Amino acid sequence: MIFLSPLLLLGLLALPALWWLVRATPPAPQEKTFPSLLLLKRLTTRREDAARSPLWLLILRIVAVTLVIFGLSRPVLVPHTNDTTNGPLLIVLDDGWASIPHWNERVAAALSLGQTALRNGNPVTVVHAARSSDGAMPEPFTTNDGHALSEYLEHLHARPWPVDRSGLAGVLQRIDLSDKHVVVLSDGLSSPNDAVLQTALGKARSIQDMRWNPCDILRLAAGLGPDGALHAKVEGLNCPSRTVTIRAVAANGGTLATFPAQVGEDKTLTLPALLRNQLDHFALEGMAGPATTVLLGDAGHRRPVGLLQTPGDTTPLIGSAFFLNHALDTLSERRNGDATALLGSSLSVLVATDGALSGDQTRKRVLEWVRHGGMLIRFAGPGLAAEQSPQQDDTSGETQDALLPVPLMNGMRQLGGPMSWGKPQALESFPASSPFADLSIPPDVTVSRQVLAKPETGLQDHVWAALADGTPLVTARTEGNGEIVLFHVTASPDWSNLPISGLFPQMLERLIERSAGVAGSGPTDLAPWRMLDSDGGLVMPPAAARSIHGNDLSKTSISVTHPPGLYGPAHGTRALNVSDHAAPLNEEPLLGTHITPDGAHPDRPIGPWLLAAGLLVLLVDFALSLRRRGLLGPIAAILVLIAMPQAQAQTASIPPALPASAPQAALETRLAYVLTGHDDVDEASKEGLQGLSDYTSARSSAALGHPDGVLPGKDDLAFYPMLYWPITADAQPDAARTKALNAFMDHGGILLIDQQGAGTDMDAGSGGAVRAALKRVTDGLIIPPLAKLTDKHVLGHTFYLLHSGFPGRINGQPVYVARNGDEANDDVSPVIIGNGDWAHAWAVDASGNHPYAVLPGGDDQRTQAYRFGVNMVLYALTGNYKSDQAHYPEMLRRLGQDNPDGQTNTGSTDEDEEDAP
Repeated sequence: MIFLSPLLLLGLLALPALWWLVRATPPAPQEKTFPSLLLLKRLTTRREDAARSPLWLLILRIVAVTLVIFGLSRPVLVPHTNDTTNGPLLIVLDDGWASIPHWNERVAAALSLGQTALRNGNPVTVVHAARSSDGAMPEPFTTNDGHALSEYLEHLHARPWPVDRSGLAGVLQRIDLSDKHVVVLSDGLSSPNDAVLQTALGKARSIQDMRWNPCDILRLAAGLGPDGALHAKVEGLNCPSRTVTIRAVAANGGTLATFPAQVGEDKTLTLPALLRNQLDHFALEGMAGPATTVLLGDAGHRRPVGLLQTPGDTTPLIGSAFFLNHALDTLSERRNGDATALLGSSLSVLVATDGALSGDQTRKRVLEWVRHGGMLIRFAGPGLAAEQSPQQDDTSGETQDALLPVPLMNGMRQLGGPMSWGKPQALESFPASSPFADLSIPPDVTVSRQVLAKPETGLQDHVWAALADGTPLVTARTEGNGEIVLFHVTASPDWSNLPISGLFPQMLERLIERSAGVAGSGPTDLAPWRMLDSDGGLVMPPAAARSIHGNDLSKTSISVTHPPGLYGPAHGTRALNVSDHAAPLNEEPLLGTHITPDGAHPDRPIGPWLLAAGLLVLLVDFALSLRRRGLLGPIAAILVLIAMPQAQAQTASIPPALPASAPQAALETRLAYVLTGHDDVDEASKEGLQGLSDYTSARSSAALGHPDGVLPGKDDLAFYPMLYWPITADAQPDAARTKALNAFMDHGGILLIDQQGAGTDMDAGSGGAVRAALKRVTDGLIIPPLAKLTDKHVLGHTFYLLHSGFPGRINGQPVYVARNGDEANDDVSPVIIGNGDWAHAWAVDASGNHPYAVLPGGDDQRTQAYRFGVNMVLYALTGNYKSDQAHYPEMLRRLGQDNPDGQTNTGSTDEDEEDAP
């Protein structure tokens, strides 16, 4: 320990004077009661000496003053350091992207080393290894003042580009190193100019190399592989067994998916087409920085469209390609040609008119292209209507069927005309899950002919547009990483006036926006638009950033002139990442004697703590002085009177003590979720119910605590009003769980069963497995007959008025409740079953953010999901009280108090207002 102001210790000489003052303090006067004035005569005067203060009080005051004096002298605790040398100190600070994982420790070590040298009377020089934002090597910083060194280091930050060993060597050559002790705070990552730096450091008097754990230096690489799938690889130094989590992130910051991966593993990332088209960048969970972030840029949003056509298709006012070319004219980059020419170029969408997909080889090539991420848009016509079913003597039936989203019926349906009883059909409103959901349908758009889809189970899951009679107009399905879309009418006005309406180009635009983009190319210069900073966020480019020629982007490495980030126009950016065209990570050879950062911590001043202790002792002395004078009691009484109302209020709010074994759910209202054994699902359920509980508590009088994870059959469910149960594909039946859930529902609890979007665009591959699991685990549950939930049900207006469905993370999925009320449960449905994936929509992480994207409606859809969740919670807490309000006029009539205005008061609120129960 050292003292920065040792002269103040002379104040200790005043302690004898303090002893003299304390000793001379007279005692407090005492009151005596005399029985009679006659006693005064018997009193004789005698000399009384002044009383002495007790020894403990003298010691207490001397200790207090001593602590204050020591505190004012600014004592500092000096930690043990590795520095065993003397002389001027030169600190070489690696501040490139590889130093980010231990940046704070690196700065603290530099400050510790510098303070030690300054205490020994030696100057300190700091040299940077990375170039500054203007492209120049920073000038060395030299100081003899500890405060100046601390201020300088405090404002430093790491650079998102690598260090420049050659530039650092040039700076060192201008410094006389013969008398200097050099400490290199190295990032441990090798570079091509390491030998140049070693030569420059060879002139130093002594060299030490301080390094941190190299395993913490990670670099993420991700992109499309040769197979058309997304691949990612995490590179590291000497840590092959480390497991990390790769996050696929949307533009709004929501997590689309997470993938655990081993360092060094080539990981294939599987994303549904809908999520893949929302992808903005990849990042490593919990590791911010440019090296752990891979930007994709808007170049993936360039969506060239290829138009396959047949002879005669381009005939003006007759051919299908004529109308398609006009509709696509202002929507996207368009190319016309045959399959060989179109599929040989970069293509995002392929549009095929009737008869354009002829030939087995063409079909196979198109199918392979779709599976690699393309979108095929087909149009019906006489040729497609006349084709035989794939099961009937058609050797190419497999390929033919694979290029259709749904099985079709043979022939063509005629609507209107002299040979038909029907009339042309108008369009039905688009489903909420359709890409066309918010488009306005002109009333004069009609269809007179169409090809019909076979009415099979699950057909509605593939319908994006339908006619007024419910027959499909547009169907679609996922094929590999791409999608196949079929218009059940021609692209010309032969079967419908849709191609000559304003709705047609809008529908094509939505489909093109939904498709996966392709990487752009070209010779144009790409100016820097936004760059990654040391925290992995996008910021304005530094002064040294320069444009990159379009053809050179594929071979440009990261530097101060080309930092990692986005280049090009704002709506057509291309990404340059730390991992692009980078050499493998290798450890740098030691530059001197190896030392560890253990003990390299800055000095710790303890003066404030000593001052606080001294003041505390003085307060104790003051309280004891009041007590000796008899004043402590009155002052304490006044303080008690002031604090009594607050104490009474707090006491009144404390509930009676419960046994220690009582669960927390007995003390406050809590929601619960069924543990599935999958960490990701259970974590999402926890975050989702926590987000819903917070939302409900903030907007209603219901105060909810933290949610609990439970195992029905082992945990007591009696304390929970609602239980959330996410169904996973591997869920198995359990007799104890079934018995516990039956008892839970029988005693008034509500069970919310969620299939988590299985079978939708979010998770197209698990629909059948999850439905089978749902059937297994619900076998034995006493579930009443179910009906589809509508806005007429009490759940549609328990708290919020909901008219636009009951979405979760997925929109447009039906929700089912009990068809008839359960009289034993006051007409409240004991079960709610759906596929909305509500927990992911409600989820809130530890930072207060929403970690999962909501598709396709974004924040508005998330708000609707929260509102439906609030309705469910209050429905579980209050039952059907809203339904009872519908009988208000009848109740008044029976009481002889008819409603004077004759109107029914339902007590419902506006959609943006709240009605607390």
